[in-house]
Amino acid sequence: MKKQLLLPLAAAAGGAVALVLRLLQNKTGFEPATGLPIPGNAPGVALAVFLAVLAAVLYLLARLLPAETEEGPFFPEDFRTANAGLVVLPVMGIFLMAVSGALDIAAGAALLNSLEAVGGPDGPTVIWSTWGPASGLTFTPKARVLAGALVLTSAVSLFPAAACCRCRPGVRPRTASPALLLVSPVCMVARLVLAYRVDSVNPALQAYYVEILALAFMTLAFYRLSSFAYHAPKPRRFALYAGAAAALCLTALADGESLSALLLYAGGAAVLLGFLLLWLTEGRSVSEIVENGGA
Repeated sequence: MKKQLLLPLAAAAGGAVALVLRLLQNKTGFEPATGLPIPGNAPGVALAVFLAVLAAVLYLLARLLPAETEEGPFFPEDFRTANAGLVVLPVMGIFLMAVSGALDIAAGAALLNSLEAVGGPDGPTVIWSTWGPASGLTFTPKARVLAGALVLTSAVSLFPAAACCRCRPGVRPRTASPALLLVSPVCMVARLVLAYRVDSVNPALQAYYVEILALAFMTLAFYRLSSFAYHAPKPRRFALYAGAAAALCLTALADGESLSALLLYAGGAAVLLGFLLLWLTEGRSVSEIVENGGA
């Protein structure tokens, strides 16, 4: 196994372990009546320690990767591949994110229509629980529509970038505007702010810190991905942020009570691991692909 593959493998395996610990914490670590954390809960403590150790491991593995050079890597030249299978993972993740955003938009719009039907702004308040009744975290219908629009916009902007990574020998490769890669970090920053505004009123930090960390590292990873397109790459930082984001997104699946939440974090993990693998494995310059006949 190439040493470059150790980082995405560690991120995926670490995320799976953290997911199990988070499920155990959610089941045993909070008081059913109040939702407050139970002090000294073993799975909760183990999760925090494990995430810290995983962060250190990912940092050390990132240090094994090539540092920034004048020759790149750049996007999309050094992310292109003749292997269609490698492009499936980020495209699948983009699709999951798009469906997540569309579901939130539809659900938020339906709630807004319900409000209007029972009295408009003066009618009863309708709220949507992001992580279930135990947490008490909620979005208003308008906030849910906005959150969905941000995720959907992010997914749409990422699709051309993923599409231009597929290169066929003898065929002129597709190109995408570098500005499109800047849309995702901007959208994820806004999505992070929305989530934090809801989460911050919860006195139990243990109930929402995984979600906030997942969104924060997704934002950082998408930002560092965009830097490749502007010839200002930070390969080690991108690998670290992408690996951490993927692991945290997998962990956040334990908190998702709605289908849209599950799709968002499953999609985010797939997109970032996909782009990371494109660079680390078979992503090569188009001239090399054409010269070698796609081999």
